[in-house]
Amino acid sequence: MAPQVALLVPENLAPDQTPPELVLAWLTLLGQQLDTQSSLALTFENYYAGKHPMQFATSKFRETFGYLFSTFADNWCQVVVDSSLERLAVQGFRFGAKTTYEGDADAWAIWQQNDLDKDSVAAHLEALKTGHAYVIVDSGDPPRITVESPLEVTIATAPGNRRQRIAALKRWLDTDGLLHATLYLPDAAWRFVSSDKYEPSAQQLRWTLDSPAMVTNPVRPTIPVLELANSPGLLAGGRSDLEPVIPLQTAIDKLCTDMMVASEYAAFRQRYATGVEIPTDPETGEQATTRFLSDVSRMWVVEDANAKFGDFNVTDLQNYTKAIEMFIQHLAAQTRTPPHYLTAGLGQWPSGDSLKASEVGLVAKVRRKHLAFGETWEEAMRLAFQIVGDQAKGSATDAEVIWADPEYRSEAERVDALVKMRSLGVPLEALWERWGASPQEITRWKSQLEAQAALLGVATTYPVTITGREAQQLQPPGTSAPLP
Repeated sequence: MAPQVALLVPENLAPDQTPPELVLAWLTLLGQQLDTQSSLALTFENYYAGKHPMQFATSKFRETFGYLFSTFADNWCQVVVDSSLERLAVQGFRFGAKTTYEGDADAWAIWQQNDLDKDSVAAHLEALKTGHAYVIVDSGDPPRITVESPLEVTIATAPGNRRQRIAALKRWLDTDGLLHATLYLPDAAWRFVSSDKYEPSAQQLRWTLDSPAMVTNPVRPTIPVLELANSPGLLAGGRSDLEPVIPLQTAIDKLCTDMMVASEYAAFRQRYATGVEIPTDPETGEQATTRFLSDVSRMWVVEDANAKFGDFNVTDLQNYTKAIEMFIQHLAAQTRTPPHYLTAGLGQWPSGDSLKASEVGLVAKVRRKHLAFGETWEEAMRLAFQIVGDQAKGSATDAEVIWADPEYRSEAERVDALVKMRSLGVPLEALWERWGASPQEITRWKSQLEAQAALLGVATTYPVTITGREAQQLQPPGTSAPLP
C-alpha cells in the first residue's frame, strides 16, 4: 500500500474537534500499521486456502512436471483451523446474577438482527487463521454490529494500558476504484476518500474528506472498534493457529514433491540388457534404442546367445510416506489437534474413552478461546446497549457469553450422566444446559411444560409428573390402564 502523504481538510473546525494535524498523524500511522498487519494476514490466509509457495520444489521437479503441479499442496492448515472452529458456537448472553438458565432476550435479538449467527463464524475463522478479527459497533435501530477483516481494520492502544483503545482505522477499496477510510477517534469518526483511483504501484496517495466528513462517536469516549484476538499474549497480541504449522507444512509439501519425482523416475521397474549390439541408423548415425523400450506390450528379442537381461529394484516410496506421517504426528502434537483428525486410515480408529482422551487437548484449547473471544463479544453487546440507552446492561461487568459445549459425547453417555445428576438434585434447567440445549430451547421447553401443566390443572414443577386423579381424568373413555 502506498504511503499516505497528504491530507486535505477544512480549516474552520469547531474548537472541540480534533486538530487536522492529529487526524493526519493517526491516518498515516495506522495506515502503515495496517499495511504490515495485512501483509502477514494474507500469508496465513494463503496457507489456509492451500496456496503454498513452491520455492522448495527441486529443479528436477520443475523439469519433470513443469506447471502441471504449480499449485500443488498437501494442505493440513485447514484441518488444524477447522478443528477448533467447529466447536466455537455462541448460543446466547446473560446479564447479571440470574437464577434462570435462560439467556437475555434483548441481547439475542440484537445478535440475530445483525446476522451474527453467520458472521460470528466468519469472525472466529478469521481470528484463528490470522490471529486477529475485528468488530465494529455503530448507531442504528437496532445498533449495528459488523465483523471485519484484519486486511482492512487495525487498532491502536495506549502505550501504558493495552486495554485502552485510543484510535482505529478501517480502510477498503471500493468498486469505484477509490480507497475509502474511516478513522475512529474518541470524539468522532472521520471519513476519507482517495483523490485518485488506487494503483498499487503509485508512489503518492492523497486523501480528501468524504461526505459526511465527521460522524459523532455514539459511545464516546470509547473507541467502538474491538479486536477478536486469538491466543493473545501480553505484548504480542493475537497469534495465528497456523504459526507452528507452516514450517511443518512446508516440510510435508517438500517430501510430497520429492516422492512425486521418485514415482516418475524410479518407481517403475527399469530393465537392462548386456552383451547386445544396438544397431545404428545408417542415415542419422544414431543408435536405434526404440526396440529396447520397456512397456507391458513389448518383448525384447535378440539373436545373440551371450545376451543377458535384468532389472533394477524400484524405489520404495514408503521412505517418503513414513517421513510425511512423522511430520503429521508432530503437527498434531504441537497444535493439540486430535490425531484421528489427521491420520484417518493410518491405524485403528479410536473409540470410547480413548477417543475422548485424544480430544482433551483440543477441548482445553477451545475453552481458552472462549475466554478470549467471549470478552470481545460481551463488550460489543455492552456498547450496543449503551447506544439504545440501557445503561444497566451497558455497564454490566458480569455479562457472560453462553457457548455451546465443545466436548463431544455419545447420547447414551450423556443421558446416563444426566440421570445420575438428576438423582443428586441438580435442577432440570441445569441438566438441559448440560445436554447442550441453547437458552432459546430452554425457554421453549419451559413454556411447553407450563402449557402442559395448565392443561392438566396441576402446579408447574420440573419435570411435570402426572399421577393419581389427574392421570385418571386423562384416561380415554372406556379404558382403565394407567397412562405411560
